[in-house]
Parts: sequence; structure tokens; C-alpha cells
Amino acid sequence: MSVHSKNRTAGLVSLIAAGSLVLAGCSGGDVAQEVNTDESGALVVGGQTIADRELFEAAQEEDSFVLYSGSGERGEQLLLDQFAEDTGITGKLIRVVPNRLTERILSEHGAGHLGADVIRIDGWDLVDQLSTAGVFTPHTPPSELEVPEAAIYEDGAYFTAYNRAYIMAYNNQLVEEEEAPTSWEDLLKVESTGVTQVAAAGSTQLLVRFQFAELGEEWVAKQAATQPRVFDSVSPLTDSMARGEITAGPVVTTVGQTAVDSGAPLSLVAPEEGFPVNEYIFGMADGGSSPSAAEVFTNWTLSEAGQAAAVAIGDYPINAEVGIPKVTGVEMPPLDSPKVFRVSREEYMANFEADGNLWEELFGY
Repeated sequence: MSVHSKNRTAGLVSLIAAGSLVLAGCSGGDVAQEVNTDESGALVVGGQTIADRELFEAAQEEDSFVLYSGSGERGEQLLLDQFAEDTGITGKLIRVVPNRLTERILSEHGAGHLGADVIRIDGWDLVDQLSTAGVFTPHTPPSELEVPEAAIYEDGAYFTAYNRAYIMAYNNQLVEEEEAPTSWEDLLKVESTGVTQVAAAGSTQLLVRFQFAELGEEWVAKQAATQPRVFDSVSPLTDSMARGEITAGPVVTTVGQTAVDSGAPLSLVAPEEGFPVNEYIFGMADGGSSPSAAEVFTNWTLSEAGQAAAVAIGDYPINAEVGIPKVTGVEMPPLDSPKVFRVSREEYMANFEADGNLWEELFGY
């Protein structure tokens, strides 16, 4: 769990002329930062209006919001830090593995005490459970953000936040560069690997769908025969790899990239056969205690500034015009590349139970 908090008083706000700067408290409460507003007092980030004056002032009075996320902690904190820099509003992060996060959300919501203002999670089976329970509250983002229709679900109940790739990584202190794996087939030859269990998240479910569909059941059986260490989440797998406890394994781009940026001795590889890309979903929580701050964060995430922040940590944006992510300095192929494996919501739901059962059988999990 990571908590990034601040204290701020509404009286700190000073609205002046067009293109004015608003002083907003940031982490620690004693330091002020500048955010842009227009002549009406609306919050403007990257040339786009994120919140009108009324919404912005209400969000400032709420002081902060709570984000429940199944995404990697380092990447989420970087996004929250960028959001705070752009808006002066702070988010608290509660990070739990997606399948367990779903259980927590359903339990809290059922008891009428949901602690989240915004929820970010992946896996259409998990999203459907939350949506059916009425966990999300609909939102209409400002029209000037031009959110693609494909990123809007159930009339704005939730949205695609970004698209995340599942690739490979290896410990470059344990593997010589000339012996480094460059393909999924090479991964079978590496000693001491790790995998994340299939039911941990939508990303792992989609990775297994990719492996069965593109590499074949025989490949998955061979992978299981190497007896990799099985993890409940990709973050501890990545940390274990960085410590040299395992040599290589599949990782999602942002978890791998933020680990490298933090000094981990890892190299990231986009496998030659291709790789899957998964939608990460988010939405405002029903009954959240900071709905205005949550609305500002939702708008920012869908804006060009929020999407650029996602690209910077290795994710594909919802709008291709924002850019293409890089991992360890190498640009990834575009989303429409033959190397990028994607499935529809319907295909995901049609296969996830059978894929999960077969994976568990092969791995004896």
C-alpha cells in the first residue's frame, strides 16, 4: 500500500486573469504549486479544460481522493504524482491484486462502506461483477477531451484508462546479453523462471489466452514442465527477478519499466512472436466521499495530459495520436501491428474459464 497525502486549505486559491496561475497546496502542506486556470477559473491542463470553476473548487475543498487499484504500485504512484503536479489535488493509493481487490470492493460496497472514490482494475469477468453490483457511477467527460467511443462503456459507467502489454524480462546480471531470450520459445530454455498465476488479473488471463491461441497448448505444457515459480502477482515476480531469485519471466510493461527506472538490473524484451495487450478499466465509485476530486482525476486520465503520462510509464494510450510507449528506450510496435495480440470482451469471456482450468491443470496449481 502506498499513501501519498497532503494538506491544503481552500483559502490558498487565488483566481486572477486569463491563463492565470492558481497556487494549490501539494504534498506536505507547506509547499505551494502552480496550476493553470482560464479567465473563468476553470482548470486547464495541456490546453484542455479538465474542470470548470465550480468542480475545481469543490475538488480542492475535498482535499484528496482514494484510488483502489489492481495496477502496479510504482506506476500508479507516478501517475498520481503527475496528476498532483498538474492539478494540485492528491490521491491516496490502495493497491491490491485485482481478484482480491474485487472481493474487497464487493464486500465494502455491500456493507455500504466502500472506501474508494475511483476504481482501476482489469479483467472483464471482474469488471462485470463490479458493474452488476452497481459499484460504478456514470460520468460524462467534457466533450473537448474527445474520448474515443471504444473507450467508453455502459454510457460512461467506466472507461478504458490505458492499454497494457505483457512482455518478457530477464536479470541482466545473471544472463549474458548474447544468451538473452528474445522469444517465447527462448524462455523455455532459461533456467529458474517465474510466472504469475492465471486468475490473478485480466492481464494474466489474456497472456494465457495469447499463449494457447498463438503459441499452442504444447508450448504451455513445456513451460509448465520447466517448473517455474508461481507468483500471485507480477509485482512480486518482478521484485524476485530483480533480487536474482529467478532469472526471467513474463512481466507487464509498466511494472518492468518502473523497476528498471528504480535501478533494478532487468532488461525488457518484446518477444519476436508477439505479445498480448490488455485494457485497464477505471471508473468513479458509487458513494465515494470525494466525488469532485474523483471527477477531476477521471477527466485528467482521459485527457491528452493523462494519456501522455500513461505512455511515459510504458502503456498504450486510448488515442493513438498521443504516442507509442517505449520500454528501456525502444519504441513498441503500434497497437494495430500483427505482433500485438488483442481480443474482444466477448472472446475474453468465452475463453477465460476454460483457459484458466487448463492452465491450472497443466501447472498443477
